[in-house]
Amino acid sequence: MSTDGHTVRSVQRILIANDQEWTARSLESILAAEGYEVIRAFTGNQAFERALDSQPDLIVLDTQLPDISGPEVCRRLRAHPAIGWAVPIILTTAGSNGRSRMLEAMEAGAWDFATQPFDGPMLLARIRTYLKAKAVYDAARAESTLDQGTGIYNRRGLARRLTEVWADARRRREPVTCLVISANAPEIAPALDRADTIASAVVRALRACVRGSDAMGRLSPLDFAVMAPSLDRDGALLVLDRFQNHLHAIRAEGGISVRAGIATIEPVEGANADQLLQRAATAVDWAATERPLAVNE
Repeated sequence: MSTDGHTVRSVQRILIANDQEWTARSLESILAAEGYEVIRAFTGNQAFERALDSQPDLIVLDTQLPDISGPEVCRRLRAHPAIGWAVPIILTTAGSNGRSRMLEAMEAGAWDFATQPFDGPMLLARIRTYLKAKAVYDAARAESTLDQGTGIYNRRGLARRLTEVWADARRRREPVTCLVISANAPEIAPALDRADTIASAVVRALRACVRGSDAMGRLSPLDFAVMAPSLDRDGALLVLDRFQNHLHAIRAEGGISVRAGIATIEPVEGANADQLLQRAATAVDWAATERPLAVNE
């Protein structure tokens, strides 16, 4: 099940990155016996890729991997928005466990440092504690109404706010307009890596040209919606013009191109905010065949 882009699993998943077969199998057998799903990696690059692909709940990295050191993999994972700082990472070593090694692990972003051979019961106790902390974080994130990267509503928050906006519009018998902005960088893979940077630029530009009564939300990493009561289509086009000018002024690194869709609907019996959002999103897809609003340096 996925909630606002975050996966919730019934079985917790642990990634082990260690090129020593006996050590890795030993740890895998301990974790599997406790009911955890285990994924293996044998190099630093493989660990990084499998962490992004599998979204584990906890990662165990050996410090001495064949290609990239465990601390370096840890730093890269911490810097990537798909992992960030919420996933527990334990660095392990079969060599020296002196103060300098431990300090390196902590500075790389590890939650803990363990030595091999493992003390099974002690390691399991640590893992259980870290996984409980991760579960609490995941639950809080799943219930959050704000997007962490930008501070505006996420899809859940926008849906709740729309209930209020829609009710007020029906009482006043005024239309509600939805603007959906879809941002794209020149290359999609780098764009996803810097999605939060692009999102922040888009939100800054939107904040500068929408009203306090408008509800802004982030629908996906690079898609945004503005629900604007008492705004007609001509007014929405003026907002888009101001938005484009503000985005030009920000001059986001690498340039940003956007497509926009507009839908306006009267809050009459039988109509609802979901229909409005869907119509605007459909208009964005149609705009993909037209000339986009290009914002470049």
